[in-house]
Amino acid sequence: MRKIRYRICFYSLSGLFLFACAGLPKTNPLTVAGLTFHNATSGPIKNARLTASKTHGLVACGFILPHNDCSTTFPLKQYQGNSITVSWQHAGQTWTSEGVDVQLPEYPIPNRPTTAVVTLGENGSINARLIQLPADTPSSISLQPK
Repeated sequence: MRKIRYRICFYSLSGLFLFACAGLPKTNPLTVAGLTFHNATSGPIKNARLTASKTHGLVACGFILPHNDCSTTFPLKQYQGNSITVSWQHAGQTWTSEGVDVQLPEYPIPNRPTTAVVTLGENGSINARLIQLPADTPSSISLQPK
């Protein structure tokens, strides 16, 4: 009799566990299709570079006028959350930020690519985020920061 109770309890808990897990939403990985460097400074930025530490991927822009963008697209890549390093020159000084945190979309839309936006500010300040564009918008447009 005791074995029967244990089996009933085991099967009941197993069924409850499977039901609970089945109700969890499946996550769709974020994909990245492009990058925009935004110059939020009052002077030009030179040699802006973003390097993905694990994959050694590199995206660069040679010259960005004040309050302007430099955008590029590339083959769709799955976002892996790896550390990035960004370097640039502004006002005669070279800036490097390692281990930059990338802000992710608050409510990602499944199967819609993102564009990375890296805003470079005065005194070496930096902000990096992934944004999802409307479905009919090319990923290489000029993007103004929030």
